[in-house]
Amino acid sequence: MFRQLQDMALFALVAECGSFTAAAKRAGLPKSSVSQRISQLEQALGLRLLNRTTRQLNLTFAGERYLVHCQEMLQASERAGQAIERLRENPSGRLRITSPAGIGATLLARFNAAFQLAYPDVTLEVLVSDQIRDLVQEGFDIALRTGQPQDSSLIGRRIGYCERLLVASPEYLAHHVPLRDPGQLSEHRCIAHHAWSEWGLKRGNDYYRWLLPPTHMTDNLVYARECALNHAGITLLPRFLTEEAIAAGTLQPVLPEWEVEGNELWLVYPGRKLNTPALASFIEFAMNSPVFGDFYR
Repeated sequence: MFRQLQDMALFALVAECGSFTAAAKRAGLPKSSVSQRISQLEQALGLRLLNRTTRQLNLTFAGERYLVHCQEMLQASERAGQAIERLRENPSGRLRITSPAGIGATLLARFNAAFQLAYPDVTLEVLVSDQIRDLVQEGFDIALRTGQPQDSSLIGRRIGYCERLLVASPEYLAHHVPLRDPGQLSEHRCIAHHAWSEWGLKRGNDYYRWLLPPTHMTDNLVYARECALNHAGITLLPRFLTEEAIAAGTLQPVLPEWEVEGNELWLVYPGRKLNTPALASFIEFAMNSPVFGDFYR
């Protein structure tokens, strides 16, 4: 079918030029190839399209009718190309995005607000969940994830590195055993995310790793922050979820002289050869966004 469409375009060119020689020159093909392909097109249709003489070519009645449809096809092709060009210049369509809850409710929300101001014709459908979604099977275009993707069928673009902090409310700390060493964490109530149930702390050459007992576990970092704000214990959070509370004095760092293992934020999407203009714009916007740059140092 594709070859026939090419031959239809070649036939329209021959009709426009009035000769095989001129058409061959325009198409960058040998004259013999043009003549042969028109003959093959006529054989496929079962009708003669051109009357040939040594001096000129004339369209048959069937050729005149067929030319109208060939020209319509070429015009449709040109309109399709123009539509794609407009799409590149002004991306539109739907993007399905998934993100961990803590990032989605904060960084991604701020980023998407800025993105839609820049690309108002792109529709966003966002699933905020700490459950890892199958991008291909569930039809997602892109995901934000912590940690480098392990699936080789996915493309990953690193946005940056995020610090994590141990925090608690001043009221909680005032009513519990003072913390001077990570070994004392076992004497405190701790709220842990399922994915971060083992806390690693480093100070110079000293390293401490603690596997938390399952006394208060969650799958949502915003929930963990709210628990800490309400004096339920110590929790481990990304810096971007703590900065406002620390500035307001409602949370304070715990063991600040110890560095907690952080994590990386990645954009992850299916490994397609050609991304839609909307997805390509989203990726480029994210890679240069101050929203992520401000928090992921």
